[in-house]
Amino acid sequence: MAPSVLLIGAGGAFGQPLTEEFIRKRSKFDRIAILAATEEKTSKFKYAQEDGVEIVIGSFLDPNVYKGFSHVISTVGNSIMRLQPGMIEAAIIGGVQHFYPSEWNSDISQKAIYGLRYFRDKQVTRDHLVAKAKGVPGFRYTIFITGIFTEWSVLEFYGFDHKKHTVKVYGKPDARVGLTSIPDIARYTVDSLLIPFEATGRDGAERVIRVGGEITTFQRVVDLLGEARDVKYSVTYVDPSEAITKEEEARLNGDEEAQMAWSIVPLISSGFGVPDGIPGSKLDNDRFSFIPEKVHETFQRVYKH
Repeated sequence: MAPSVLLIGAGGAFGQPLTEEFIRKRSKFDRIAILAATEEKTSKFKYAQEDGVEIVIGSFLDPNVYKGFSHVISTVGNSIMRLQPGMIEAAIIGGVQHFYPSEWNSDISQKAIYGLRYFRDKQVTRDHLVAKAKGVPGFRYTIFITGIFTEWSVLEFYGFDHKKHTVKVYGKPDARVGLTSIPDIARYTVDSLLIPFEATGRDGAERVIRVGGEITTFQRVVDLLGEARDVKYSVTYVDPSEAITKEEEARLNGDEEAQMAWSIVPLISSGFGVPDGIPGSKLDNDRFSFIPEKVHETFQRVYKH
């Protein structure tokens, strides 16, 4: 039977491209639906409704909204990431058999970044999935590891100033970084629902999929962006310990948002912003039928003009 999929967080920065990819492959699914908290919030999804996507109104903590769906994909952002265990509980009660937590990032199993504040709620969600899978026969989940979104790797957040053509980054120029474009991540995700489930560990219920567009160095990313925009970026490399100090200051001041931000800012040039950071791990690109964009192709498409 074709999957029936409920999307949570479809209005977000990744949720919308993911929805658009589902629309392109609508015929391969039994149902595709978006969860909206209120009637007022459904207007932003009018484009999807016109292409056959259902809108379900209700709370993601209510088991009733999950009834009739085999798969749930959560793309929620940091503000409600910690509520995903509650979503999982409600989804299981509602009859969901397969859950995709909000991941699509670097391999957060790496010891060097496992404890970052930015990833804490993702780690809690993973542990909850493991626990539920042990007690609920037939329940499965998929963890997507993609590296950093290519389009987001050169945002001001990571120290880029596109007016002055400068970069201030906490790390080193030769640090490995894995990047995958947003359209490709959406395509990998949708296509993954259509390939046979192959467990990769955790009692036969966990599937980890590692994909990537390109693994290169941070300085090469800067150079490729400069080529796409026909400018030269000047880079200042700062000791990552300064970011750690700022993170601690934010924690002591009770500024959780800043604490999370400073914990993740150095990732881009740390060497750990990759999908293949665990010894023995390899990418699963060959399980899919398309070739992802390289970094220079994404920059040419997005930033050239």
